[in-house]
Amino acid sequence: MIIHKRTVAFLAAITMGLTLGAIGSSAKADDSTINVDTTQAVRTQTTHVASGGLYGMSDSNTPSADLLSALKPKVFTQAPPGGQQSPNGLPPAGDFMNVASLSQKVGSKIIIRLPDHFKNFPYNFTSNAGFEKDEANWLASVGEMVQKAKDSGYASDIYGYELWNEPNWTFVGNSGKTMQQYYEMWNATYNEVKKVDPSAKIVGPSIEHWDKNWITGFLTNAKNNNTLPDVICWHELEDGTAASFPDHVKQLDAIEDNLGIKHLPVSINEYSAPQQTGVPGLMIHYIQSFENVPELDSSCIAFWYNYGRMDNLLTDQQKPNGGYWLYKWYGDMAGQIDKTSTADTNGDLASVANTTDNKDQTSVIFGGTAGNTTINVNNLDSAKFSKSASVQVKETSWDGVDSAVDSPKTIVSGTVPVKNGTVSVPVKNMKAANGYQLVVTPSDSTSTTDNLQYAQAQATDPIRVEAEDSGLLGTAKTYQGSYASGNHYVGSINDASSGVSFKVNALAAGQYKLEIGYANGNQDQKDASDKVTLNNKTLNDAVFPYTTGWTNAVPNVNGTRKVLQYGTVDLNKGENTLTLMKDSSFTELDYVQLTPVNPRPTPVNPDNNNTNQTPTGTITGTSSSSATSSSIKTPAASSSSTNTEPAKTETNSTSKATTVKSFKVYAKKSLYSYKSVNFTKNNRVKKYVVKSRMTAPTFTVIAKAKSANGTARYKLSDGTYITANKKYVANLYWQTKHSNLYVTNKTGLYEYKSTTLSKKNQVKHVKKGQALQVKKVVKHGATTRFQLTNGNYITGNKQFTSLTKF
Repeated sequence: MIIHKRTVAFLAAITMGLTLGAIGSSAKADDSTINVDTTQAVRTQTTHVASGGLYGMSDSNTPSADLLSALKPKVFTQAPPGGQQSPNGLPPAGDFMNVASLSQKVGSKIIIRLPDHFKNFPYNFTSNAGFEKDEANWLASVGEMVQKAKDSGYASDIYGYELWNEPNWTFVGNSGKTMQQYYEMWNATYNEVKKVDPSAKIVGPSIEHWDKNWITGFLTNAKNNNTLPDVICWHELEDGTAASFPDHVKQLDAIEDNLGIKHLPVSINEYSAPQQTGVPGLMIHYIQSFENVPELDSSCIAFWYNYGRMDNLLTDQQKPNGGYWLYKWYGDMAGQIDKTSTADTNGDLASVANTTDNKDQTSVIFGGTAGNTTINVNNLDSAKFSKSASVQVKETSWDGVDSAVDSPKTIVSGTVPVKNGTVSVPVKNMKAANGYQLVVTPSDSTSTTDNLQYAQAQATDPIRVEAEDSGLLGTAKTYQGSYASGNHYVGSINDASSGVSFKVNALAAGQYKLEIGYANGNQDQKDASDKVTLNNKTLNDAVFPYTTGWTNAVPNVNGTRKVLQYGTVDLNKGENTLTLMKDSSFTELDYVQLTPVNPRPTPVNPDNNNTNQTPTGTITGTSSSSATSSSIKTPAASSSSTNTEPAKTETNSTSKATTVKSFKVYAKKSLYSYKSVNFTKNNRVKKYVVKSRMTAPTFTVIAKAKSANGTARYKLSDGTYITANKKYVANLYWQTKHSNLYVTNKTGLYEYKSTTLSKKNQVKHVKKGQALQVKKVVKHGATTRFQLTNGNYITGNKQFTSLTKF
């Protein structure tokens, strides 16, 4: 769904419904069972009907073909040629002409959404000219769009034309238009598309949610006027619709039977509610329902957030998150789709299974509940599975939309005996938000007992504790949010008696790096802080910088759940109690993670090993330049909310510098320049204060050097030295392509007709805040330029543009 005014009440209702109080987050269950029947096929061949995305692609390279191909997407829904729609406040992108080559490369087809020709949403079909004139203008645009798509060279990659989107509110009732006028528009648009391309498939009506009466009226009109769609379409966007979808199709079948219409193939080209999208333990229920309804031919994950991220299966850095791996496992399936018992029970626990054509592998993807589940795979081929089977279970965690998961974790492996064609695999301690995969293959083992190895926690593992599974104090409540780790977080921390008490069980005593997942969406955009105690000892306050919004914001194009790197703390072996209590302003808490470090002092900054210094808190999890904030309140803190890099005493004053081709960097945090590579207070030359990236000091680097203890330095053009630590400095120029940029320089910038940014080459001026679409990045000496999709060039200087709108 594209966010629009009408959905404000809808989303408010969802948000209210997602308040869970202090009861915890997980869908708890007694020990559960999944039965798989490899001889009963719900689909004789796997076609991945649940793999697709609305605006899943933003251009011909985003996401990469490698990332998309692994998901086996069947269909995408994208804007028409020349589409001007600005969904979710983003600039136009993802039109058919720009993404067709990528779609073809990954083997999918495209539904062309014709009304995204309009800029506004709901669509500005109506003008002051009257309905007949508006319809005539619309039909002329339709003919032009279809002709362009037909002549594009990618006509065979078109799944169909979607004639309108959510007409039950974007057309009927919008500017006073009636149902009869909608029928007239539908019939005329259908005929216009068929006139230009008689072989074109028509998709519709694409209403916002299932409505039996609406569909009955629509099909009655379409039958009477010979304008029946080739594929019937609606959206499933609310909590609970994964379970209700099979019944919706039964209702459709009855309507078609009553009207004497053949059963049409179904496309659900928008599915999942905002706080479900991407979460493995929830998305598996949609996959299960779609695979078990034979009328379903294709579907697309809903577009609540950003272009080109396969609808939140990829992080803001274009890396797989936990949801990606669930769909990757689904994409790996080949052969028949097997019957599973959870399709009948249709509860929180859901599963999809397949057996390959040669019968030597059965896989099961499952999830949705917490606790223990036993999977029974029945009727295995006796020629392949005579005595035993090799089994492997993997887990993909849900750590939040913008938290990358490098690869799933193997949690069970080994062999089990085959008894009467059945193997049983117990899976322990499942988490409701996570996804799981079981793969069963033949084994040569003759053992008649289970020989399974379960993954064990190690002292070197990070310890992650979810806020929603911890002690909620005062007014604190649990809420659902897809951007949150575990699909839940804690909010309503409204007074000084409110907070979260985390129980941290450490396998070894020692120092641990503490990070805190949080959101600070306060309207004043100022820091918030929490009081921190560990085992009844008061620590420094945690200070949380502004994150552009709250955790469950919709739309959420910036990623509002961030991560604060608090510093190091000391844990005892066994149980520890870490408590965060409200101090100033308001914060939502998602999780804490403690990662063991070597038993040595942790540096506060690149040049100081003094343990009396204060730890630095850093925001991560966003593609824009990171903001930083001191994690304790101290009078010494810089007014710019950053830490100044202090000096370190070093004994040796000599180090050789290696000359490099000069390049420019900017300061990300306040720092000093020094007379030599060895940073002492006596060697300080000048202090540089950072308030924002746009006004940060810049430096020309001419050589690289190291201090006496091996710490990297940059030698500047004025002969002084600064740190080379990436937390403090970064290249002034963008080095990689980003599809969309925003002008942040207060005086704007110019577009140029070539990479030489001279006055004579200026084409036009672009104001601050305006969005730009990028075709590619171009090297220009030690700098870079961006070539825009209109062919013009702009500077690649980071002080002029940003990935997010300021």
